[in-house]
Amino acid sequence: MRTSKRDVIIQGAIGIIEARGVDAVSYESLADASGLSKSGIIYHFPSRLELLRGIIQHFIDTWEAELEEIAGAPASELSDTQRLRAVVQSMGGNAERAELLMCIESRAHDGLPDLWESMESQWMTVAPESELYPFLLMAYGLWAHDHVHHNTLTLEQRTHLVDSILRQIPE
Repeated sequence: MRTSKRDVIIQGAIGIIEARGVDAVSYESLADASGLSKSGIIYHFPSRLELLRGIIQHFIDTWEAELEEIAGAPASELSDTQRLRAVVQSMGGNAERAELLMCIESRAHDGLPDLWESMESQWMTVAPESELYPFLLMAYGLWAHDHVHHNTLTLEQRTHLVDSILRQIPE
């Protein structure tokens, strides 16, 4: 199946963010990265905000598919604990730099945090007061670790840490 121009644009933007950060994404840089014209990009994303929204939605769709694959069912069919276990397993991998930067950047734009909130309200249903919340914080820490710490974790270390967290989550 042929990749849609919209997907080509989003992948181009992710590549730019990965290499040079969110501020480097412009219609010009996207035209260079994607091989499409600026007017072709504007057709799919009439504003920078719409482009950022599209990138975030791409990350959300990818993450939700991964969570459903790990859990074996959609969030609506799972208990809080089952969702948490899937989130820990998913976030046990290292964050893509572009996704981490988009999480941070989205806070500066009205409407963008709502996209993440929609996803989180389905999968991260553990309240901060819950005894399960520290496990969610551990998952966030694993996910962002290599971007905020000078010593990166090996796959073996990540696997051990995820297994350790999962063993501690009450059934």
